[in-house]
Amino acid sequence: MLGRLQSRIAAENPGMKISITEYNNGGAGNIAGTIAEADDLGIFGAQGLFAANLWPLTSTEPYILGGFRAFRDFDGANSNFGDVSVQTASSNVAAVAVYASTDSTRPGRVVFVAINRSTSNQVTAINGEPLEGAAHLYQMTASSAAAQSSVQPVAAGTQAVSGTSLTVTLPALSVTTIDIY
Repeated sequence: MLGRLQSRIAAENPGMKISITEYNNGGAGNIAGTIAEADDLGIFGAQGLFAANLWPLTSTEPYILGGFRAFRDFDGANSNFGDVSVQTASSNVAAVAVYASTDSTRPGRVVFVAINRSTSNQVTAINGEPLEGAAHLYQMTASSAAAQSSVQPVAAGTQAVSGTSLTVTLPALSVTTIDIY
């Protein structure tokens, strides 16, 4: 829908920007909120949305805020999703969404946010960007989030990468940020 709207705006009023003034998918108290928010943010970035305002439905929404943490401070050391969105694809698009970025200040750095929306573990290949170095994984799952008062990613290991594809196993109903440098 955003793509069609952007095309119409470009044809009728070039330079106008799209914003969403109030949104909330719910799920403030379970991993579904983290998954939905991370997916929203990935879509908003991929579609070039100018701005979006989350409308809180309760005074605390820890799982929804976890979705933001997939992109901002995912490692607890202020690392963030890169500043340039790039095309990528999951080998299992029906179950796994992947958003990718590069970092204009750190050549060679690639960050993926991989979202497993299914109720089973998924092995998926992420394709589309040249990769070199180590992939540092940070995950949020139903069990890791339930043990936290502030839902945030936890370190899930590293793996060496090279080439243009990375294969990862994603836990059921999870959000995984992969920082490659």
